[in-house]
Amino acid sequence: MSENATGHDAPAHCENCHAPLHGEFCHQCGQSIHNPVRHAGHALEEVFESFWHLDGRVFRTLRDLLRPGHTAMEYLAGHRQRYLPPLRIFVIMSLLAFFVGRATIHFDDEPVSPQVDVTAITQSKTVAEVERNRDRMLAELEEGRKEGGKVIPGVDAVIIAAQVKIQGEAANRIVELTSGKNAEAASTAQKDGAEAAPSKGELFSIENEAWNPEANPVKIGWLPAFANAWLTRKAGHAIDNIKLMENRPDRYFQAFMGSLPSALFVLVPVFALMLKLSYFFQRRLYMEHLVVALYSHVFLLMALTTIFVFMALSGALSAHVHWLSILLNIAVVLLLLWMPIYLLLMQKRVYGQGWIMTLVKYSVIGFVYVNLLATVAAVMFLVTLAKG
Repeated sequence: MSENATGHDAPAHCENCHAPLHGEFCHQCGQSIHNPVRHAGHALEEVFESFWHLDGRVFRTLRDLLRPGHTAMEYLAGHRQRYLPPLRIFVIMSLLAFFVGRATIHFDDEPVSPQVDVTAITQSKTVAEVERNRDRMLAELEEGRKEGGKVIPGVDAVIIAAQVKIQGEAANRIVELTSGKNAEAASTAQKDGAEAAPSKGELFSIENEAWNPEANPVKIGWLPAFANAWLTRKAGHAIDNIKLMENRPDRYFQAFMGSLPSALFVLVPVFALMLKLSYFFQRRLYMEHLVVALYSHVFLLMALTTIFVFMALSGALSAHVHWLSILLNIAVVLLLLWMPIYLLLMQKRVYGQGWIMTLVKYSVIGFVYVNLLATVAAVMFLVTLAKG
């Protein structure tokens, strides 16, 4: 045994692999000569040292990410020690961004729903009657919009929601009246004055028979019985969760925010694949494109976290320091505008193509990816609702 720099006896051989030691760390397996089991003080020191070391790398990575493409180019050039690995920082920022979003962004707890009675539509006996009632109700809404003006905050959003409900219920009733046997019943009713096929209820209501897993269990022909039964149970869970969330936008928002990290984990590799296909002739490895995809998403998550914080502060200060609230809202708008510009500059600097080709590829990738993100996020949201 020899004495190390801390004054403790140092082993001559590694306690893990028994290789001869020539310093503070084993040259064969990398284990430190310090034993935290024996020296509590050194164990505590090691914890703080590891924390500050990690902390420094986190801030350096986030700081350099403010320059479009810089971190990705440095990492791909071999300067990896100064940065956190892209997958690790992506996981950290994903958890942080959506935690902050769920903690800071809230809607009113009171139910918010368009107060519109669509009974006239759901009880209509002919397509013409459905259309007359739909047009009448939409005209009444428009008249209410003109009379309300800007006096009632949020009136536009409520009217738009009501318009969507009226249009949707009308379309659903028309389908009921014109499909199969219902079409024949409607035609007979129109001639003879008989009752048309009854409505199944409001489409935008969980009382509609279409959403009842007992009355309408899942039946997908190519799936085995146990799979259809499992899907039916999941549909039942979704109905129960929707009942709890009904007309509660905050609960929907919380569930949606909880589903987004899963959507991003699925789509980041897809984004890297799109970069690979777009820059196929540059002969870069897929993992290089994955590094670019991860760091670009890390920046987006940084910006999103900042936006959530600014929005929360703006809401808290709006009644007390109005001018600061306005500045924060302006900052949010500027961040939203900067995000797509940042991605464009990053793509241009990393891949080094001319502006025309970069803009074409950026537009195609962006269009496809945004649609994929919307689709996958919706699927993940449904999966979240179906949890028991």
